[in-house]
Amino acid sequence: METDRTLQHDTTLEHALDVARANHKEATRLLDEAKAAYAAGEISEERVKQLQGLLDLASEDLHRVMKEQ
Repeated sequence: METDRTLQHDTTLEHALDVARANHKEATRLLDEAKAAYAAGEISEERVKQLQGLLDLASEDLHRVMKEQ
């Protein structure tokens, strides 16, 4: 059984890295789903752009946390 890594950390920075990685993974998943939904005509291009912005922020956060380690 897989354990939740966000619950297993020794330092605040390790926790921040786990959270940043999880946020990035989720933002990527949401954007991928949105691109497919847009291609199928189910959502607007504006929504895809919003989710791209979310992924961009998650990427910036992940890189910032990685630098701090």
